[in-house]
Amino acid sequence: MKNWMKKLIMHHNNMRSLYPDDRLLILFDIDGTIVDMRSMILYVLKSFDEQYETFFFKGLKINDIQVHESNIDQLLAQLHLPKDIREKVMNWCTRYLWSSENIMSSHRPFFGVMAAISWFQKQPNTFVGLNSGRSESLRKETYRSIGALGKAHNVNFQEDLLYMNANGCEHDVCASKAQGIYYFKNKGYRIFAVVDNEHENLTAIAQIDKDREILLLDANTIFDSNPEYHPLLETNEEKNTILRLLPATLQPHHI
Repeated sequence: MKNWMKKLIMHHNNMRSLYPDDRLLILFDIDGTIVDMRSMILYVLKSFDEQYETFFFKGLKINDIQVHESNIDQLLAQLHLPKDIREKVMNWCTRYLWSSENIMSSHRPFFGVMAAISWFQKQPNTFVGLNSGRSESLRKETYRSIGALGKAHNVNFQEDLLYMNANGCEHDVCASKAQGIYYFKNKGYRIFAVVDNEHENLTAIAQIDKDREILLLDANTIFDSNPEYHPLLETNEEKNTILRLLPATLQPHHI
């Protein structure tokens, strides 16, 4: 299915026909789905150069970064930095990557994703929620930063529609994503779609979607899940269980 947005709109319309009075909800992951995490990595590396008056990352561009935020050490090895420097940079990243300053200053959305979110927010009785693997301890910074991104694109995120990981950042994320589904259902929403860039998260959600009503979309950006582990992609075409959501295709004229 090349035109994923058309399929998503069709699914939304079908769910609206089936449940005319329900509050329909589409859920987006944040990191790697809305927010381009390469911008966070680039910002923290540039801040290292600024702090220590070095030039290790002077020529580094966002397109040079093709690693997950948990694998910055791989990027440093690719840049052929000496081992002692890599260790110093990694200590810096561990300390500041998820700092309030970095979160507030470095967030950039993938091109067009806000247009898709805006379209759904304009539909009657339709809502956009965020189901994030980030630690609950980062709620304040996350809501402020994602709110600022949304405001710049005429998107309004509601804080009560933000679910975060009570287990802590990067811990039991799949379980947290599943709990997020229950959280929103218990609030009275009918979830019709989920967009996430981690294959295993989508699998975890599919396993609890007994009614098979949730359309799952794979953001297909930089992910940490095992790329070999993607059983949902093996389902037959007519089920449309997984759609490939390419950031480059998230353009307003597709809506």
